[in-house]
Amino acid sequence: MNEKTVKEQLQTELANLQSIVDEVKLQMHLGAKEVQDNLQPHLEELEHELRQAKEKWEQFESSSESAWEEIQTGFSKSLKSMQQAFEKAKKHFPDQDK
Repeated sequence: MNEKTVKEQLQTELANLQSIVDEVKLQMHLGAKEVQDNLQPHLEELEHELRQAKEKWEQFESSSESAWEEIQTGFSKSLKSMQQAFEKAKKHFPDQDK
């Protein structure tokens, strides 16, 4: 896998992570106080994972080709963790029964 392909894949994953955080923030804004309270811990976890992913992206930007695979693996783990946290958070979204 060349640098351009890896870079494009990581940029796409980073955009996906950001959209997950944005969706939880939107749902918190739309929800009642109880929903907000239920989502807050999930949002904090998601934002933590997003920060880690951005740090990995910065490492990738300044790394050699030999480090790409390791960074990509870490990035993929962050994405998976965020997706799991998002699934937990979705259970608390308003209007889930509609």
